[in-house]
Amino acid sequence: MPGVSKRLSETLPHDARRFGPLSDRRAGEGNTFARPTFFLERMLLLTTPARAFMFCRMMTARAPLAAFCCLLALYLLTASGHFYSPDEEAMYYVTRTIATRADVAIEDGDLTPMPLREGRDGRRFSPYGILPSLAALPFFALGALFSSGAPVEVYEYLTRFGVSLLNAVVTAATGAVLFAFVAALGYDRRAAWLTTAAFGVASLAWPYARTFFSEPLTGLLLLCAVERAYAAQAQNDRRALLAAGVVAGLLIATRIAAAIALPFLALYVAMAAWSHQSPDLDGVSIGVAARLRTVAARLGRWGLGLVPGMTLVIGYNLARFGMPLASGYGDEASAFTTPLLTGLTGLLLSSGKSLFLYAPVALLALAGAPLLWRRRRLETALLIGLVVANVLLYAHWHAWDGGGVWGPRLLLPIVPLLAVLAAPVFERAAAGGSIVTRSVTGAILALGTINALAGVIVNPSIYLNTGIPRRLIYFDAAHSPLLAHWRIAAERWQARYGDGQCVLGDGFYFSEARNALLPRMTGGWGVIACHNNRPALLTIRINDDRPAGAPPGNPTLDIAGRQAALRGGQGSVVRIMVPPGESLVLRAQPFTQTIPGTERQRMVGLRVDEISAVDDRGGRLPFSDAAIEPPPASPRYRWGWYFVPTVRHTTDLWIGYLLRSEVGPLRAAAVVALMIGVVLAAGVAGAWMLKGQGVER
Repeated sequence: MPGVSKRLSETLPHDARRFGPLSDRRAGEGNTFARPTFFLERMLLLTTPARAFMFCRMMTARAPLAAFCCLLALYLLTASGHFYSPDEEAMYYVTRTIATRADVAIEDGDLTPMPLREGRDGRRFSPYGILPSLAALPFFALGALFSSGAPVEVYEYLTRFGVSLLNAVVTAATGAVLFAFVAALGYDRRAAWLTTAAFGVASLAWPYARTFFSEPLTGLLLLCAVERAYAAQAQNDRRALLAAGVVAGLLIATRIAAAIALPFLALYVAMAAWSHQSPDLDGVSIGVAARLRTVAARLGRWGLGLVPGMTLVIGYNLARFGMPLASGYGDEASAFTTPLLTGLTGLLLSSGKSLFLYAPVALLALAGAPLLWRRRRLETALLIGLVVANVLLYAHWHAWDGGGVWGPRLLLPIVPLLAVLAAPVFERAAAGGSIVTRSVTGAILALGTINALAGVIVNPSIYLNTGIPRRLIYFDAAHSPLLAHWRIAAERWQARYGDGQCVLGDGFYFSEARNALLPRMTGGWGVIACHNNRPALLTIRINDDRPAGAPPGNPTLDIAGRQAALRGGQGSVVRIMVPPGESLVLRAQPFTQTIPGTERQRMVGLRVDEISAVDDRGGRLPFSDAAIEPPPASPRYRWGWYFVPTVRHTTDLWIGYLLRSEVGPLRAAAVVALMIGVVLAAGVAGAWMLKGQGVER
C-alpha cells in the first residue's frame, strides 16, 4: 500500500522516521521515543489534533515548571529593586510614558543622564528596543497600584521597584525553556537539571535577573527561536515553525543587534527542510524540485512569523523619527572600532570580563559541542554559529566591555545556547561518568555559583567607581571584580557587625574630611551602635549651628526606649553609658543644605565633630564606618546612593533599600508580604513538582 505508507510517513515526526518504526535505541543515545509510553504516543501523533495535545503536554510538563518556580523564587528573594544604568532608566521612562500618556516620547524634566535621541517635533526618544518597555507594563502597573494615593516620591520608587522585577520572570522562563529543550534533544532529566542550574545559578544570568537590561529578554527570545525551530523540524509542526519566526522577529524589537541571529535561523530552517525530505517508506527518493518547494514553503512560513516583530519595529521607528528604518542607532554603525584581537582577548581571556569566568558553563560547552555534533549536527552548527557570530560582533564594538557592568553583559544572550552545548557533559557526569568528568563539572558549577553570588551581594558599580583604572580591573587578576566584590563584602560586614567596636551606621552622611571618620552630618537621625559584651561610655561632641531661616533643630538622643533633649547651638558634649546590645540614635529636625562646590542639596540635622568610646574597664573601643546616608528625596536622582563607595550598603538586596526608602511602614510591609509570599509560593510549588517528578530519567 504505497499511498498509505507515504501518508503515514508524513504524519510521523522526523526523528521517528529516521530511526524506523521498531527502533530500540535508548534515550541516552539520542532517541526520545524509547519510553514505556512510546507506542501510545506514536499512535497519538498520527493525527493533527493529537500533535496539539502533545505540544500542550510538553509545555505544561512539571519538570520545566518546577525549574521556573525554583529559579523565580531565588531571583525574587535576591532581587535588587532598583536600576543600574541610564539605559535602564531610559527604557523605564518609555514604559512610564506609554502607561500614563499613551506616548513614547520622554518629555519629563528629568536630570538623569539618559542616552536619548532627538526625533519628531524636536522631542526626545529612547534609542532602545520597544519590547522590554512593553513587557514591563504589568510590573509598572503593580508598582503604581502599591503607590496609589502616595506622594510622587513613593510612586517614583515603587514603579521602578516593580519594573526591576521583569527580568526575574524572564530569566526564570529562560531556565524553563532550556530544561524543555535539553530534554527534547534526548537528554535525561538529571542532565537537564544540571544544565538549567549551570545557566540560572552558576552564571552571570543570576546577577542580570536583578536588572532591567534588555539582554535577559534577548536571551529568552533567542533560545525560544532555536527551540521552536528545532521542534518544527523534529515534529514536522507548522505551528512551531510559525512560532519560531514570531520570536525571531521579536528579537529585533528587543535589541537591534540581535538581528545578527536571523540569517543563521533562516539557514537552519532551510537546511532542516531540505534534510527532512528523506526517502519515503517505499525507498522512493524525493526530487530536487520537491525539496526546493518544501524549503521555500517552510522559509515562507517562518518568514511570515517575522511580520509582527518587524511591524512593531517599523511602527516604533515611525513614531520616534518618522522613518521606518531609523532606529536611533545610525551613528553606531561606525562604532565598530575595537581591534578584533583586543575585543576577543577581553571577552574571552581577561580576568575582569572573561565569558569563561562569568559563565563557566562555556568551558563545558567546548567539550560538549563535539558530543552533541554526533547526535544533532544541524542543531550543533546552529548553536555554534550563533555563539561565534555574537562574540565576533561585540568583540569589534567600541564598548566591547558593555560599560560599567558585571562581566560581559553583551554576551549574556548566548549563555543559554552554551548551556545546551554543554548538556552532553552534564549527562555523562549525572550518569556516573569518570571521576575526572564529575570533579571538573562540580568544580565548574561551584565556581560559577561563587562568581555569580559576588555580583549579587555587591552592586557592581561600587567597585568600578573606586577610581581604579578600568584596564587594571579588566586585565589584572589581582584587581578582578570577582575577587574585589568578596573583599568589599567582607570589609563592609566587618565594619557593621564586627565585635569589639562601635559603629557609625544608618543616617550618617559621608565624612567631610578625606580619609577621616569625622566630622560628618546626620540626616533627620543617625544611629551609633557598640558591638561589645560590656557597657560602653560614649563621649560625643555635636554641633547644631543652623543658618538663618532654618527650623529649630530640637536635638534629642534616644536610647533603650528613653529620649533626652540635647542642647542646640554651636556645640555641646554628651556623655552617656550605653548598655550592651543597645543602639543610640541622634535626632534633629532636618534643614536643607547645599553641598559646597556643587548644586546638590541634602536634608541634614546635626554635625558630629568628635566621638570616643571606652568600656567599663577603661578599654578604648575603635569606631568603624558603616554609614548609609538618607536617600535623595526622589528616586530618579538616587544613582549615587546605590553605588557611591562612601554609602556603605552591606548588600545589594531589595529589602535593605525598601526599609530605608520613603514608602512608609504600611506600604513597606505590603511589599514585603507580596514578595515573600510569591517567593514561598514559587518555592513550595517547585518543591512539590520536584517531589512528584524527581530527577531520574
